[in-house]
Amino acid sequence: MRETQSPDITIVVVNYKVKEYILNLLSSINKAQGKLVLQIIVVDNNSQDDSIEFLQSRFPDVTYISNTENLGFGKANNQAIEVAEGKYALIINPDTLVSEDTLSELIKHMEANPDCGAAGCKILNPDGSFAPESKRSVPTIWSSFTKVTGLSTLFPKSKFFSEYYLDWLDENEKSKVPVLSGSFMFWRTELLKELGGFDERFFMYGEDIDLCYRVQDTEYHIDYLPTTSIIHYKGESTKKGDLKYTWIFNKALYQFFDKHHSSNYSFLFKVFIYSSIWVRGILSLITSNLKGIGYIASDLLLFNISIVLGFLIRFEFSYEVVSNLQNLQFLWINVLASFIYVILGAFLDLFRSNKESISNQIKAIGASYAGVALVTFFVREYAFSRLALIYGLASALILMLVVKVIQINKSKSDTKVTGKLKRLKVLIVGNEEETSEIRTKIHSRPDWNYEVIGRISPTETQSGALGTVSQLKDLIRAYQVDQVFFALKSISYKEMLLQISDLQNEKVVFKLVPDSMDFILGKSNVEYLESIPLVQVQFDYSKTINQLLKRLFDIVFSAPLLVVLLLLTLPSLLFTSSKKIKAGSLTFYENPQKNKWKNRVRLLWFVFTGRMSFVGNAVYSTRSTRLKPGFTGNVQMNKPRIQTTSDEENYELYYLQNYSIWMDIDILMKMIFSTHQFADDLEAAAKEGA
Repeated sequence: MRETQSPDITIVVVNYKVKEYILNLLSSINKAQGKLVLQIIVVDNNSQDDSIEFLQSRFPDVTYISNTENLGFGKANNQAIEVAEGKYALIINPDTLVSEDTLSELIKHMEANPDCGAAGCKILNPDGSFAPESKRSVPTIWSSFTKVTGLSTLFPKSKFFSEYYLDWLDENEKSKVPVLSGSFMFWRTELLKELGGFDERFFMYGEDIDLCYRVQDTEYHIDYLPTTSIIHYKGESTKKGDLKYTWIFNKALYQFFDKHHSSNYSFLFKVFIYSSIWVRGILSLITSNLKGIGYIASDLLLFNISIVLGFLIRFEFSYEVVSNLQNLQFLWINVLASFIYVILGAFLDLFRSNKESISNQIKAIGASYAGVALVTFFVREYAFSRLALIYGLASALILMLVVKVIQINKSKSDTKVTGKLKRLKVLIVGNEEETSEIRTKIHSRPDWNYEVIGRISPTETQSGALGTVSQLKDLIRAYQVDQVFFALKSISYKEMLLQISDLQNEKVVFKLVPDSMDFILGKSNVEYLESIPLVQVQFDYSKTINQLLKRLFDIVFSAPLLVVLLLLTLPSLLFTSSKKIKAGSLTFYENPQKNKWKNRVRLLWFVFTGRMSFVGNAVYSTRSTRLKPGFTGNVQMNKPRIQTTSDEENYELYYLQNYSIWMDIDILMKMIFSTHQFADDLEAAAKEGA
């Protein structure tokens, strides 16, 4: 960024649709620069998302190379390596952050060790754990086999079993290593150019191994330097359970073996090697998807229990029926229903990205039972009790949805989904000014599921802070925190990395808020802090089908509740009198806390007759709105988060724009676990009318 003399380091970053991460990386490089002269080159692999314009407006001194196609990792890096002017060259991934001492520590090491051609540092995962790829060996069939089969995990200190990641070497010990991670490689530029950069036949994966492997033919060696660290923040963004990933990765292994070893072996041995590589790939694909397979298996277990339960309920748990072996012929019902459920689940993406979708699970359950009923209706020899199917359907809906809600609420996912009863608790590490701005932006987003618990001071105790970073572990445990946000404007990168490393066992998600404070960086996602656009003219709430479902829901559930409450409160309604208070055009009994049951009768009557809804606008609101007054609502449930009238309008507009009957059910479920009471709304309405 200074151009008065030859650069000390040329830093090369390849971008493909991760501009926000590069912005954060460049900010960390700025803080690590010190007195060093840097040449920074960003190569964009045809991201098609205005990455160059986005970055150039913020870092105009950086050199940008824009490609018209995705050339792959190796070829894109080579474009920058060709024009590198620095004594040293740093190849670094865009989704990383460097500490303030990273560049100076690497230069100091290279200057003190002239035989070191390349060096890497300690790499941390987003959860603070040590990334084993920080130091590794050249992969062999045996080392790959021990990694895939878990032998390296069982015997981490064995050189025989733990060759792949050199696990017998302490992560805090300096050492010579065969291979560095392509996410961070600090080179002598002269050596890097002498080697010809990356082999461009490797599109993605394997090029870093190949480049390091070629160093052994020179007088240089490669060092691992744990005295400084970086965080590879998006390190697991590649879908390692995907078939495409498995294909590309194993193709790279094949290319590496073909390039360096194929001439030394017979045809039969080559066939064995290539077969082993693909067997390793298949095993890797299976092990990577074990969690998904387990998810499907647990769903099928509950699904089949519901079928059996429906059968038992239909025949009143009769021992004679249960013990009749002839009834085993109906197990084909389980097979057919399970097959339909798995097919529909895959179609609805119920076992991957939509695994927290309650509506999709209801669709899959309902369609599976409908499919079985259809088959048994037309194929008479396979006739099965319709009543048993109805009982089974009811059992499946209750059993599987209860389990689904439990799973959703145990998940640390920050996605706002139906059934998420409690918000994710967040601590923000930063100074008062930055934290206040971040908190305001978070709470103004009705589509987010965060609840900011408080602020942590980066240094000494400050007024209004819950504590300092030295107390972060205790505060996380005391407040049962789910996520920690670091305001990077307030805390050094080195201190942040130390904290993340120290808290790696706390099962907390760490996120970063850059200096610009316009987005939040997670492990594999970017959340913009700006307000969501609410410009849709035709709101989902206004659709005829949604209006019909909402009204039907109000009638169906208010009618029985009204009958029950009338019977319970009839004496009080007949023999006691109370004055009324007005809430808009409605009237309720005064002293809302004392007369809350009588007021609930009136509320249910208003809902039944259509003057109110279970979910709607606050009865105390004086704003003109298209919503009916409600027992609860999106605004009422988020009252502690709402600071301005504009925020209140945003929450209401979000409800109108994204409305479905599931949103009403979700709000009513959340109300059970909240402190919101309708009596409080009536008291507020009484004050407004006074």
